[in-house]
Amino acid sequence: MDSFYSKIKLCSIDFLDIGCSGNLDNKWFPILSFINYTGFDPNQEECERLINLSNKYKTAKYLPYAIAGEEGEKKIYKTKSIYCSSLLRPNHKWLSRFIYYDLFTEIGRDSVSCVTLDYLVCKKNIKADIIKLDTQGLELPILKMGSKILKNVICVETETGFLENYVGETTYSQIDEFMRENGFLMFDMKIRKVGRRNFLSECGEHQPMWCEAIWLYDFIGQKRKCSEKQAIKSLAICRALRLYDYGFELASYFRDAGILDTIIFEYLNNQKTWEPSLWQRFFQNYFPQKARNKWKNKIKNKLKRIFGFKIL
Repeated sequence: MDSFYSKIKLCSIDFLDIGCSGNLDNKWFPILSFINYTGFDPNQEECERLINLSNKYKTAKYLPYAIAGEEGEKKIYKTKSIYCSSLLRPNHKWLSRFIYYDLFTEIGRDSVSCVTLDYLVCKKNIKADIIKLDTQGLELPILKMGSKILKNVICVETETGFLENYVGETTYSQIDEFMRENGFLMFDMKIRKVGRRNFLSECGEHQPMWCEAIWLYDFIGQKRKCSEKQAIKSLAICRALRLYDYGFELASYFRDAGILDTIIFEYLNNQKTWEPSLWQRFFQNYFPQKARNKWKNKIKNKLKRIFGFKIL
């Protein structure tokens, strides 16, 4: 067990997953047990299925809402891959040049009732420290209509195209401008490349099509004070994302502002405090959630055969 989070007195982190489609990425593994998770899926049956799955979160709930930049009934374009369905129509002329074009084949349309983040704040008392968005081109409209919640957010994870893979999609350059205007700094980016539809599609380098980016609020640059709870959450997020230098810079700022306890700061003023053990790094980086669950189930079944009843 990693003692870092108990030593800094972390209680919980509110995580909104907009466009949820399974387990969170491994980078969030260190803080899973502290996360109050809220996932959104417009399908009520899918929400019920997801809530019945086992998870490692502190709490978990799934709400049957489609999140958009405005409220009301919208048309959803259903595609061959459920992960490519969107309120925006695929840009077929552009996508047809790439090997993954088939995933965007339209198989039907449906109507969904959409709400905004600001609506959820007012009507459902939704809170967030971390927001993850994977909404096929709607990230910017959603964030723009989430000002009530964004003002308290520490971390945002976006998945955004570099070009219009959907008609009317907002692209990374627009997200970058918006996030910087709202006091966020980009700390990580995973670029996803796709080959073109010819015999060289698996050779050489390919064009970047979209990226996953991590943004953290710049408390120092914005000269914004916060509560002790927010400070602790910020440090925990930095540790989980392995942004140790920024985490300690924040710790120093919070200490100087009289927000962070001196005892906690002294604990953080040590390189070994920030670096997880070799075993923890291996477990997080090379032993994904699916493999962990499979390994755990094997142990459970073996113990049951030995003792004749369920042990874990």
